Amino acid sequence: MEINLTQADVVIVGGGLAGLSAACYLGRAGARVTLFEKAAQLGGRASTQNYDGYMFNRGIHALYTGGAASEVLHDLGISYSYGIAKGLCLLHEGQIYPLPLSPSSLLKSRLLKFGDKIELARFFSMLPRLRANEVAHISVQEWLERTIRRPMIRQLMNSTARVFVYSTALDLVSAEVFVSRLQIALKHPVHYIEGGWQTLVEKLRQAAEQAGVRIVQDSRIVSVEHQHGEVQGVRLHDGRVLAAANVILATNSTDAVKLVDEGAYAPLCNIVDPLIPARVACLDVALRRLPDPRHPAVQDLDGARFLSAHSCFTRVAPENGALISTFKQLDPMYPGDAQQDERDLEDLLDTVQPGWRDLLVKRVFLPRIEAMSMLPLASSGGYAGRPGPLVPGINRLYLAGDWIGAGFLADPSMGSARHAAQLILQNGSLTTLNKTLVGSV
Repeated sequence: MEINLTQADVVIVGGGLAGLSAACYLGRAGARVTLFEKAAQLGGRASTQNYDGYMFNRGIHALYTGGAASEVLHDLGISYSYGIAKGLCLLHEGQIYPLPLSPSSLLKSRLLKFGDKIELARFFSMLPRLRANEVAHISVQEWLERTIRRPMIRQLMNSTARVFVYSTALDLVSAEVFVSRLQIALKHPVHYIEGGWQTLVEKLRQAAEQAGVRIVQDSRIVSVEHQHGEVQGVRLHDGRVLAAANVILATNSTDAVKLVDEGAYAPLCNIVDPLIPARVACLDVALRRLPDPRHPAVQDLDGARFLSAHSCFTRVAPENGALISTFKQLDPMYPGDAQQDERDLEDLLDTVQPGWRDLLVKRVFLPRIEAMSMLPLASSGGYAGRPGPLVPGINRLYLAGDWIGAGFLADPSMGSARHAAQLILQNGSLTTLNKTLVGSV
């Protein structure tokens, strides 16, 4: 089939946060952009299902502010309503204690001994002075063993680290991830988005379409067409080819390889093969009411579990109803038994919200949902070991997603989308580019 390279400036594959963000930047710069999403619904892992007024995200979700995601949303003028978690607690040996986040709560803590309180205060006082990239080649486990002496504080930080990095593989994950995320979290609150994450997806979709982006849902791209190291376009599932001067793969790493001649294109395979994703087990329950409002968010010190009643912080349930998200962090090398994981999460609900079974409206269990496509490892230097948006050997083919560039969760997704858009605008390969907007990206 003959390919006409003037048909499109940019084709974006993937309609999640990364793809929609890149589309907004490029569309506003005057580029002719077509975005393809293989599913009937946009959003990917950021999609939300409405069940009788209960807004089920795909697993436990919160927006960590203060990073690239916040910057991109500000750039694009995307606002949203949100709530902030309060009443955070710790579960230890069957007892629930307030999480000591302030000096007064630290002094009053019944969980910690006097020496524990001194060490925790010392830890938080030295944290702002740390340079996270200097511990990139050290694992979280090794760094905590070097830094913390008292067993209870080390257990507390181990538990916090598992929640922050969505994994129990603290012997593999770079300490840079935990240090940088903890530093940001102490300055910027976590947002629970009203109406679920589909709120962000819908606003990004509206912004993209207002910028002239063509969005095609329920349409699968089967390959990226490239010859002699140059992108030619994309091939659809029905065999048609859409020519494009640039292509952005805003997909997970596995799909990216499949789209670029799986098994035949070594450079991208070499990038993707060593990646280790972070997978978690999630159990979300919709209830007629919350059994015990005293404990809306609980972190398990003794196991790799966390519970959050999102409906206590923002509107994601009908009036008087409750929506609780729980998740268990897994070891990517030894994921374990999914049925046992579900029982462990039910046990957490039994302990923190006894009586929840009698109030159940709906439950959703996701045994192995991918929280992140690539864990930054100590062996590869933390965030520096992640690939960038350029695909080696294929000009004008770009990558965007949570496995590209620095940051965690939504930050690399939206940050890499902005970076890919900036590179496209700078290389001057657009037929309809309004070049006066290049510097604004």
